[in-house]
Amino acid sequence: MFRRISSFFLLSLSSAFVVPALAEDFDPWLAELTLLLEERFEPEGRLELKWGRQRPAVFSHGPDAVLSVTMAPSQLSRQMIVKVRLTADDNTSTDHSLVLHASLWREGWALRAPSTLRSPLLPSMVEARSFDALRHRDVLTGELPAELDFARSLPADRLLTWRDVVRRPLVRRNEPVEVVASDGALTVTLRGIAMHDAARGESVRVRNPDSRREFTAIVSATAQAQVNF
Repeated sequence: MFRRISSFFLLSLSSAFVVPALAEDFDPWLAELTLLLEERFEPEGRLELKWGRQRPAVFSHGPDAVLSVTMAPSQLSRQMIVKVRLTADDNTSTDHSLVLHASLWREGWALRAPSTLRSPLLPSMVEARSFDALRHRDVLTGELPAELDFARSLPADRLLTWRDVVRRPLVRRNEPVEVVASDGALTVTLRGIAMHDAARGESVRVRNPDSRREFTAIVSATAQAQVNF
């Protein structure tokens, strides 16, 4: 168990989220539980646990037994009941049900300034900010996607979620679209009319202005789509 706790110290010091391992309130049992749950769930981010109720008496002194998780929820949540087993050196064991509060710290995108409806989302408009992914589950994370527009007007300092943005249409309803149709080495280009808005990689119904027939193509660029036979 002490090997695990030592690993926890090293991980904390090398992580982007530095945890003061020598803090007075450091709890070796919570550190061990954190490692066990990280092994089980492999979460993206830094997991942080707190006692959900008063700490059980058996966990009030330093580690003197091996801790194992016998039952846990199917996924991480802000409050969990986790069943554990403590096994002493003489192989005697006791089972305990623990109520834990969990946070999962990740970096998302927050607005530097207010945004307006249908304006483009530019990298200069946002900054990285730490947030609890168990409390805010729909926040934009990772590399900021291109070709996004705001779906609503938003105030500054707000964490951006996928509900706040929409993929920017590259073809628009009733506007011309150039369609490239390929069949092996044979390539044919024709012009049609888009029947609805569609973003890159999405399918769009296109009408041939001469025959009035409609077909489906995949949006590849601004006012362009392609069909593969």
